[in-house]
Amino acid sequence: MAIGEFLKGFISLGRNINKAAGEYKDEREEGVVDVPISELTLDKEDVKLIELKNAWQKKWEDSKLRENIEIRQKENERYWKGEHYTSAQKTTGKRDQVDNLIFEALETFLPVISRQVAQPVIDTSADPAAKSFARKVEDRIVDIADEMRLRLKIKKAIRYWALYFLGAVKIGWSLERDEIAVEAVRPQQLILDPEAITDECEYLGEYLGHYRVDSAKDLVERFPQSKKEIDAALDKDKTGTRIRYIEWWTDDFVFWTLGSKVLGKSKNPHWNYERQEQIQAGENELGEPIMGIQTIRGRNHFRVRKIPFAFLSVFNLGKGPFDDTNLIEQVLPLQDIVNKRVRQIDKNADNTNGGAVVSGDHFTKEQASDVGEALRRGQTVWVPNGDVNRAYTRSQGTPLPEFVHTNLIDSINRILGVFGVTGLSPQGIKGEDTVRGKIIVRAQDTDRAALIVDQVEQLYDYIFNWFVQMMMVYYDTPRSVTSSAGDDTISSEEFIYPLVVSVKEGSLIPKDRLTLRNEAVELWSVGAISPIDLAERLEVPNPDEFVRRLILWKVNPVALLQQGQGAQPQPIQPEVPQQPAIQETANLLGEVPIQ
Repeated sequence: MAIGEFLKGFISLGRNINKAAGEYKDEREEGVVDVPISELTLDKEDVKLIELKNAWQKKWEDSKLRENIEIRQKENERYWKGEHYTSAQKTTGKRDQVDNLIFEALETFLPVISRQVAQPVIDTSADPAAKSFARKVEDRIVDIADEMRLRLKIKKAIRYWALYFLGAVKIGWSLERDEIAVEAVRPQQLILDPEAITDECEYLGEYLGHYRVDSAKDLVERFPQSKKEIDAALDKDKTGTRIRYIEWWTDDFVFWTLGSKVLGKSKNPHWNYERQEQIQAGENELGEPIMGIQTIRGRNHFRVRKIPFAFLSVFNLGKGPFDDTNLIEQVLPLQDIVNKRVRQIDKNADNTNGGAVVSGDHFTKEQASDVGEALRRGQTVWVPNGDVNRAYTRSQGTPLPEFVHTNLIDSINRILGVFGVTGLSPQGIKGEDTVRGKIIVRAQDTDRAALIVDQVEQLYDYIFNWFVQMMMVYYDTPRSVTSSAGDDTISSEEFIYPLVVSVKEGSLIPKDRLTLRNEAVELWSVGAISPIDLAERLEVPNPDEFVRRLILWKVNPVALLQQGQGAQPQPIQPEVPQQPAIQETANLLGEVPIQ
């Protein structure tokens, strides 16, 4: 075998042909694994593209995976919304009492793992110019993430993952903003290859369909050649009508379909392809230039073209694109126990409050009902004649055994424990009497969330790598960069250095504020932290003013007191010689002259 062919086979291990096999026995069978659908090429006729689209769509619609996952997605969503009752109860409005721990646990869990901001880290060669450029790319990534509120989009993707077994983020280019765009996509809007898998946030499948909605006017502007077909889908001439169509992706191509019509097709636009330029190759005998063709390779951050989606998947055994289970599905039985115990306690409380046995000699059937209602409300019952004790008697219910309440509390704590938010809820730390005990419980929650935080870090990592690829493709004109060194610009022509993009390890791990403050005070006591870092960890509103006043207090406390009284600070000769570092800092602040 030639070395070239060997490398092709080796590299193909990371390509999309590695699909999920489904059942275990299928993974051990040799021979044909799957009969492939016709491959997509850009020169295919529209009729062939529609046939390909229909085959992909039918394969997804007919798959057991889609049918099974949709049932589980709806059940998770129903429980999260608090609809734990039957359809009959929903119709009549007579709903059983529930305690929606799933909503509480999830919405407590989300802020914890999405509170921190991911910090991009870019490594490059030892060349000073390369290192300077890497820092500029880091600053630009931070700017983009801040402008598009990336943290909120990631939080939405995490919620989709928790509810629907898969979190999806689409990376693209906004023509309106002329900038990189990111969108959290509900998995229900995707048509996936049932045999695909998601590995390290990357989708390894042959194709992916995305249901999109745009106004007819925007579609006509994007696909003017398909105006006739778009107009046919409208109600009269309402160009504001929103139309749903499908965007189909492979690694190499993208095309758009509306019913049986191909709206447009293109090579993967997020890639710098090789191009040919005419150059002067020499001169002839007469001194005239001889022109030649030079092939210039496109510069890209990725080694190969990719489908522009990033996926969050945690509890996945490699059998398909969706998680095999998730946190909500694991606690559904516990949630049912909580609801059952709550209803039992509620009914027992009504019985304990007391019912009544009414005599027919003193009251009619209609009056007996009124007597029972009056007694439940604590009102007076009038007996016109005879012995009151024979007119009615109060009944007292028997309290439930203690283990019922204990089982309720245990089930609640188990749900909170599965989500890793025991220490973040009043129930979880109620039994801890000391501050140290409460901190330990919170630390255990942090360790529990580390599994998911690691996956979210990788999601940020993959998205940041996409940011670099998009910069290299679309930043034809310089874009501004905000950094501590001052304003600068960046353009695609500057991407001449190899860049390794990652996320600072542990930057997303939930950090307890009280622990951070205690650490800051301890570091400050041994002189291992700067005043500005101390102020930031103590969450002082104005760290610069804090440091200024601290230095002034060290150098000239009388002047600080005079400032507090509205007087101008007077230069005072310190009694104790100041350390050179403090003198230098005070001089830079320009507040107190140091002799």
